[in-house]
Amino acid sequence: MIRSLFALATLLILLPVSAQSPVDVGRGGMQTTAPEARTGMDEFATLFDESNVGFLHIYVDPAVDPLETYLLRGVEMGEAEIGDLPGDFLRDLNVRKGKMYATIAVQGIEENLYLTRFDGPTRDQIDMFAIRDGKLLHLKTLAYLNCGEPGNCAQLDSYLTDVNLDTTADLIQIFRQRAGATEERQVFTMPRESRTWVATEKLDVPWEGISFYEHPGANRNH
Repeated sequence: MIRSLFALATLLILLPVSAQSPVDVGRGGMQTTAPEARTGMDEFATLFDESNVGFLHIYVDPAVDPLETYLLRGVEMGEAEIGDLPGDFLRDLNVRKGKMYATIAVQGIEENLYLTRFDGPTRDQIDMFAIRDGKLLHLKTLAYLNCGEPGNCAQLDSYLTDVNLDTTADLIQIFRQRAGATEERQVFTMPRESRTWVATEKLDVPWEGISFYEHPGANRNH
């Protein structure tokens, strides 16, 4: 009887410890309590290096030099991991004509947000996903370089930073139809209630620090 009571007490002590035990999500070894492990998506999550970012410029570099420091280089995803991505996203991007990479995971609101990179023949693209209810949800396209014609590349860059210092990240995006074209701007915030990106005009953005990544051999067809 005493032995049974001791075993039960030990189990009750260990259960909450196991539920909160850290999971090594990023390949870089950062420890975090990860909800991914409870949704069956932990194998997908382990492809992504976790990064603590304060001011992250998200851009496409279609010809990454092996010696270049590029946080979004990533590791190529296999068929199983690509199959975890939403079907409509895969169809729209037509990933069969390119390669998909797992890049980094950044901190969202009580969750990690995962950035993927697509490398295609005429279009490269970076997207953000969250794992919710055991599935990947596409939150936003963050960057692309779309070179349908030589010298005519449409470009989208993003900056992820906490503009209003409320401890949650905001998203700044700039877009142009081609090199030298008029720059278009948009800013998004992520309310805690919805955890989706919502356009806003209420943030005081430091625009002097926001610019496009200028690609070597700008707007060549790659």
